[in-house]
Amino acid sequence: MIQQSAGQKLAAGLAALCLTAALGSQVLAADGAFTDLNSVNGQDKILSLQEQGVLKGTGNDEFHPAAALTAAEAVQMLANGLAVIPAAEAAGSAAEENGGFLNVTDSAWYAEAFLKASSKGLEIDSTIDPSQAVTREQYTAYLVQLIEKWAALPMIKLVPAEITDAADITPDYQGAIQRALTWNIAALDDKGSFNPKGNITRAEAAVMLYNAIEFVNGHPYQAPAGV
Repeated sequence: MIQQSAGQKLAAGLAALCLTAALGSQVLAADGAFTDLNSVNGQDKILSLQEQGVLKGTGNDEFHPAAALTAAEAVQMLANGLAVIPAAEAAGSAAEENGGFLNVTDSAWYAEAFLKASSKGLEIDSTIDPSQAVTREQYTAYLVQLIEKWAALPMIKLVPAEITDAADITPDYQGAIQRALTWNIAALDDKGSFNPKGNITRAEAAVMLYNAIEFVNGHPYQAPAGV
């Protein structure tokens, strides 16, 4: 069960209402293709995820690609992405054993996503604030967790990329970022920077999720012998 105090439930509930009112993302399905993706990098990948049901819009055929991605939206994206990874979707769930998110109410639109994502192997901080913006390094770490759980990883020698703002990367995320770059899940900008502490946009997150799903499905998960 997801547990929290009455005050936390009220605060989280109000945060969820604000998020839903502002974006409506992940709640209402868009009626048609997103109409606000002109000149957005990775437009084709975003539309592909929409067609697969991985991404939802606001009900006005909008995706709000430039908006900062919240933790609630990130986890919902990841949970939806897991649904199109055959090995992950077919695996049993232990959702009730992976609750304990202090700031997630049982009635929140993203509550099921938190349970599903955690039950499928994602390590999510129990104190995470669903309304908080997600940084580029945090989101990358989530995707790498997903890949390492559900892909048969190729045996390659990882040659670390030269990142001009490497000093800004949180040490715990350095390995995940290097792997994401090697697997072409993420990319550096034209200055060779990763901008690890910057808030990731919804468009950037969607494109990286598409890349991660393609990588996982291109390297199908193989259960250990005897399992």
